[in-house]
Amino acid sequence: MSLRIERKLLTRQTLMHAALDLLDEGRSFASLSLREVTRAAGIVPTAFYRHFESMDDLGLALVESTSDTLRHLVRDARRQLESGNMIIDASVRKFLEHVSMNRREFGFIVRERFGGSATVRHAIGREIAVFARELSLDLLKFPVFSRMRAEDVDMITGFFVTSVANAAGDWLELLNEDESRLESYRIMLVRQLRLVLLGALAWNPRSK
Repeated sequence: MSLRIERKLLTRQTLMHAALDLLDEGRSFASLSLREVTRAAGIVPTAFYRHFESMDDLGLALVESTSDTLRHLVRDARRQLESGNMIIDASVRKFLEHVSMNRREFGFIVRERFGGSATVRHAIGREIAVFARELSLDLLKFPVFSRMRAEDVDMITGFFVTSVANAAGDWLELLNEDESRLESYRIMLVRQLRLVLLGALAWNPRSK
């Protein structure tokens, strides 16, 4: 990789980090201006357009970056799929640890999931739908799920993924609590997802 390309990528990352720093103050993405992002990044406003077409384009890059990292995490967990309970417990623990280590990024996703920028909001919705669809395709490889209608499996995985997305926001609010409170929440989330799995396993594939 040439030095010029490396510098361009570094400046792009600097702009993204500057936006996350501003958002970490509890602001919405729609409230950010190009000028204050470039000021926080230490570059002139005109240089912004060498990296992003617009502020919405920057928002999309933030969504994609966070989703790519999480997607790799989820795929690693799915490759280790052995039993329902084991994978749920291990995946929840790994997911919550990942949220803890990436507070700014997930704070952005949680706030903007229902936020003011339609472009960013729709991008987050699409990413959540992709996660659910990928999980559906994995579950359909197992006999108990392959007997179900595809739309029923999609319904189950949609609930799974939505529950986990909601949990990210809850977890961020709990991070300043003591360890026992965090562990209680983790156990509760595992139990909730196990309950969904048990209901799925008892599902009658011929039900209307």
